[in-house]
Amino acid sequence: MIFKNALFFSVAVFISRILGYIRDAVFAYYFGVSYLSDAFFIAWRLPNTLRRLLGEGGLNASFVPIYGELYKKDKELSNRFFSGVFWYLAFINVIIITFVILFAPYVVKIIAPGITNPLALEKASLFIRFLIVNQMFFSINALLMGVLNVKGIFFRSAFTQAIFNMSMIFFIIVLQDKIGIFSAIIGALMGGVSQVLFLFSKALKLDIKLSFYFEWNDYIKTFFKRLIPALLGFGVAQLSFFVDTFLASMLGKGVISYMYYANRLFQLPIGLMSVGLANALLSSLSVGEDKTKRTSEAIAVISLLTIPASFGLFVLSKDIINTLYHHGLFNEKDALNTAHVLAVLSLGITFFSWQKILSSAFFANKDTLSPSLSTLIGVLVEGISGYTFAFLLHFSFIGLAMGTVLSGLSSFLFLMWRSKGEFIDLKMLTSTCLKALAGALLMCVFILYFKRFVPYSWLKIAIFIPAGALVYLMSLFLLKEPFFISIFKSLKRKINDMIN
Repeated sequence: MIFKNALFFSVAVFISRILGYIRDAVFAYYFGVSYLSDAFFIAWRLPNTLRRLLGEGGLNASFVPIYGELYKKDKELSNRFFSGVFWYLAFINVIIITFVILFAPYVVKIIAPGITNPLALEKASLFIRFLIVNQMFFSINALLMGVLNVKGIFFRSAFTQAIFNMSMIFFIIVLQDKIGIFSAIIGALMGGVSQVLFLFSKALKLDIKLSFYFEWNDYIKTFFKRLIPALLGFGVAQLSFFVDTFLASMLGKGVISYMYYANRLFQLPIGLMSVGLANALLSSLSVGEDKTKRTSEAIAVISLLTIPASFGLFVLSKDIINTLYHHGLFNEKDALNTAHVLAVLSLGITFFSWQKILSSAFFANKDTLSPSLSTLIGVLVEGISGYTFAFLLHFSFIGLAMGTVLSGLSSFLFLMWRSKGEFIDLKMLTSTCLKALAGALLMCVFILYFKRFVPYSWLKIAIFIPAGALVYLMSLFLLKEPFFISIFKSLKRKINDMIN
C-alpha cells in the first residue's frame, strides 16, 4: 500500500513539475534574467519557503500522526481537531502577512542583503507585499492535504501544485503584454485561491466539516508541541534556500536567477520521488507498520531511482537547460551559467532524498529533534562551505552549489549516526547502492559516447533520457538487483494474466 500511495503521489507531482517547468520556461521567455526577475525571485522566496515548510514539512509531520490516530478512534473528534488547527493557523498567518506588508523593505534586505540596485529593492518590496498573501492559502492547502492523505487520497492532494502552475502560465501569457511582470503575481494569487477550492470541494464530499472550534485542548497542545521543533527542523532545512539567496545577492546581477532555475530542476527528482515516498512512509508508519522493514525498503527504492537521475542530470545538464530555457530573453550566457550550477547540484540529489526518508522515520517515531539537528548541521555546512568556495576560493556561484551538495551529505550522515542502525538495513543499502552506481556509470558512458553524434539539444534529451534509462534497467537486470527483479517478475505476471 505504501508504494501504491507513493506512486499516486509521484504521478501527480510529475504532472505538477512538468507544468512547473513550463511555467518557468514561460517566465524566462518573457522576462529573461534581469533586475526584475531577480526582484521577483527574491520576493517569491519567502512565501515559497513557507509553502515548502508547511506542505512538505513541519505541518505534515505534526498534524498527520495525531489526526490519523483520532480518525481511527472518533471521526467527530478528528473533525474538531482539524477545525481547531485550522483557526489557530489562520490567526498566526494573519500576523505573519501583516508584519511582512508593513516591513517589506527590511524583510527584503534580510533575504538579499547584497542588492545594491535601488530599483530592484523597490520592486522586490512591492512584489513581496502581494505574494505573501498566498501564505494563508498555502497553509490551508497543506492542512487539507494532510487530511486527505490520512484518508488515502494522495493524487488529488499532490495535484494542487499543478493547478497553481496552470494559473501562473495562463495569466503570464494573457496579461504580460499589458501589465508586465505583475501578470506573474496575479497568476500566483489566483493559483493559491484555486488550490484551496480544489481540495475543499473534495473534503466536503468526504464529510470533513470545518466548524468554528477554538478550544485549547490536549490534542491541540500536543500538535503545537510537536509543530514547534518540527518547524525548527524543516525551517532550518528551508534556510538553505535563504543561504543561497543571501550569498547569491552578493555575487552580482543574474546570479539569483541562475540559482533559482537550476534549483528548480534539481528539486524535480527529489520532489517526484523522495517527497511522495516520504509522505507515504510517514502515513504508513503512523498506523503501526514495521519501521525498519519499511524504511529500509523506502531507502533502497529511492536509491535505485535517484542515483541514475543524479548521473543523468549531470551529463545532460547543458542540453536540458538549452531545451527548457534558452529562448526569448534568456540568452546563451544565462543558459551556460545555469547549466553549470545544475551539474554540480545534481550530485546531491541522492543525499537529500535519503535525508527526507530518514526524517519521516524519525517523525513517525515521535522524534522531531533529530531531523531538526540534522538540518541545522546541514545549513551550517552549506553556509560555511558555500562562502568558502564562492568567495575565498573564487568559484563564484558554482561554489554555492558545491556548498548545497555538502549540506545534504552532512545532514544524512548525522541522521545515520543518530539512528544507530534502528531504521536501516545497512547490508541492503550497500548492495543496492553499489548496483545502482554500476548501472548509472554504464548509462553515463553510453550517453557521453553517443550524444556527440546528435546535433540538437532537444533531440539529445528526447533520445538519451529513455535510452539511458533502458541501459540502466538492463544493467540492474544483469546484476540481479532484488527490488528490480521482483518488480520485473510482478509486471511479467500481470502481462501474462492479461494475455491469458
